[in-house]
Amino acid sequence: MGRYRAKGVITVFFSLTSVLILSLICTTLESARIQGARAQIANIADMGNYSVFGEYEKKLLENYEVFAVDGSYGTGDFSVERVNDKFKSYLQRNASPKDAMPGGLCFDPWNLSLDESSIQEYALLSDRGGEVFYQQAVAYMKKTIVFAGVERLYQYYHDAVNMKTRQEEYERNKSSSDQEMEELEKQEKEKKKELKEQSKAKASNPLKMIKKLARKSLLELVCPGMDVSDKKVSGKELCSKRSKNKGTMKLDGGYSGLTSDLLFREYLLDHFPNYLSKEKEGKLDYQIEYLIGGKKSDKENLIWVVRRLLLLREGMNYLYCAHDGEMNAAAESLAALLTGWTGLPVLVTAMKHALLLGWAYGESLMDVRILLGGGKVPLAKTPESWVVTLDNLGRLDALLKNGGDSHKEGNSYFDYLRILLNLQSVSDQTKRSLDMVELNLQSIAGLSNFRVDHCIVGIREKTEWTIRPIFMRVSAAFLGASQSDICVTADSGFAYH
Repeated sequence: MGRYRAKGVITVFFSLTSVLILSLICTTLESARIQGARAQIANIADMGNYSVFGEYEKKLLENYEVFAVDGSYGTGDFSVERVNDKFKSYLQRNASPKDAMPGGLCFDPWNLSLDESSIQEYALLSDRGGEVFYQQAVAYMKKTIVFAGVERLYQYYHDAVNMKTRQEEYERNKSSSDQEMEELEKQEKEKKKELKEQSKAKASNPLKMIKKLARKSLLELVCPGMDVSDKKVSGKELCSKRSKNKGTMKLDGGYSGLTSDLLFREYLLDHFPNYLSKEKEGKLDYQIEYLIGGKKSDKENLIWVVRRLLLLREGMNYLYCAHDGEMNAAAESLAALLTGWTGLPVLVTAMKHALLLGWAYGESLMDVRILLGGGKVPLAKTPESWVVTLDNLGRLDALLKNGGDSHKEGNSYFDYLRILLNLQSVSDQTKRSLDMVELNLQSIAGLSNFRVDHCIVGIREKTEWTIRPIFMRVSAAFLGASQSDICVTADSGFAYH
């Protein structure tokens, strides 16, 4: 039986049609590949950003819950170009996957090459008075504090405002009383000498002790026998006092207002030590006191805080004295003994007022003494919580040396620091807190060159790429179509929030 062998035949028309169809398919594939390559460029830029910002300063995060990249990489020499070189190296690595394969055996559908990379803008942790630091701190607190805690912070704030009002009222009354006493003392001196000799008051005047104590050092009165740190820093060591690098990128802040300010202050109390803290590290020991006082030594900052605590307590204590019937009666009786011989009722009234003011001052000194000793003092006094009597006001120096008894109920030194923070500018506190962050981290081994104005928190980059053809080579071979490279410019960026 014979065999039939078919001969393969293809027509010229079919050949041309096949070429056209193949070229169309390749052109379509190339178009899709180019679109995919553009998307891949965006992905590679994101990976580059994540890689750069993944190298955040770990101690800054561990100690303060703040993300930032040291733009000097530990050298102390800040350079945006150094950061750009890092970014560029990550881009090149991710753009050429075949370089990581053994023998380079890998099909790369994108066929990309990086031509240029440059950082257009960058933001630093110290920019705008530390706004980014404030934003990150508030964001951390919002994630960790419960709603009931926020309610308590509002109550603390209202207590602070109330105490400030009472303090101002006390200062007005004291100023008025001092003027009255000066004028009446002049009148008193004009009385006849014999009248004075005949009518000397038998009672001792406790205001003499108050005047004596007022001439002494406050720390000597409220910290007798207590060790006070002698640490100090120079102005050139403080970020807030020196010239700094400034970023060119403005990051939008998402947090503002009273709630955010209260959370930020609570963050400060959680992350910085104070006079009574057991663990103290860094160039200064009393760091919350520094945030409040802004002085260059622990001693100066403690004095600043003590003075303000004293003023706050004077306002609240005078309010109590002025409205307590028994205390008013006692002050009036003593005033009559001291000045009744003059026959000037107005002088008796002025002396009574001065005694109440002095009494409030003496109680306030005792309050601060108790607070610095680790005790508690209630915001509003009661008969049970009042310590200094009018009889022992004249020996207040001895009482201060012995120290007062702490109350079971009341507010601690820590609570009063919160009140002082609530009465201050958040802007100043933010700048000063960056001072402490910088100094504290510089004291850690390996971080002596750390500076907050080297810490990058956001960048915006511009990259230029070349997409080399793959599938267009077929069309070029058969039809002579163009297979030129495609140049692409892309913008990208990243910022910590």
